[in-house]
Amino acid sequence: MGGEFIVRIGLIKAVLQIVVGIGKDVILGGIGPNLVVADGGGVEEKSTVRPGDGVWPAVVILILVEGLLVVALLRFRRRSPDELPPKQVHGNTRLEIAWTVAPAALLLVLTVPTIASVFDLGRAPKADAFPVTAVGQRWSWKFEYPGVQDSEGNPLFTFGELHLPANQEIAVSLEAVDVIHSFWVPKLAGKLDIVPGRTNRMWLNATVPGVYAGQCAEFCGLEHYKMRFCVVAHKDLADFQEWAASTKSGTGELQPTSCEGLSDG
Repeated sequence: MGGEFIVRIGLIKAVLQIVVGIGKDVILGGIGPNLVVADGGGVEEKSTVRPGDGVWPAVVILILVEGLLVVALLRFRRRSPDELPPKQVHGNTRLEIAWTVAPAALLLVLTVPTIASVFDLGRAPKADAFPVTAVGQRWSWKFEYPGVQDSEGNPLFTFGELHLPANQEIAVSLEAVDVIHSFWVPKLAGKLDIVPGRTNRMWLNATVPGVYAGQCAEFCGLEHYKMRFCVVAHKDLADFQEWAASTKSGTGELQPTSCEGLSDG
């Protein structure tokens, strides 16, 4: 009896730890370190998991199922070797229809908006999107701004800092000089690999002006850790143009260790 009691207590403890752990992560804004609530908007706002986006219903279902499991284990356990098994019941048309239709309906509700978001995230940038080019090379990032001139009238480019106007779709062309890199700004967009000899394209939209940290998400060599960069989202296009007109090409740090202290214009 003592062993059975310990097993029951251990089972209840494990279920409570799972429920409390998931609930805590949901309250904090995601499950695990890689699913974060974005505050930059755009692509990442559509691709991250948030409380209410299918998470809370999953937690409710988990609590319900695990709770019924614990009740069944405790209520209908065999209390003595001589105790006969409970009456066996087979088949219940209403229950079988219910637990077939309910999950199908839930999947349908979750699938339709998910597929729509997948197609939207994977589309090509719009024709009127603001163009920038990100060039990955060991061990730094170079950002070019086609059609934009610096304070001396030369084509504008920066190192380690990508500047763009907020609340406007940005068309990012991705190029690599040497090996495969991966462009990633966690609070603005998902990851996309950069392959030498090929130009990949993605779009993002910083709906909140500010400074965002970015990095190379593909191991590219011994000094991969240096492949960090910052994204500075200016208030609007006019503010970006004002910054460009007062900036000389080649500014920025090759390997910024932090985005703190950068102005968003």
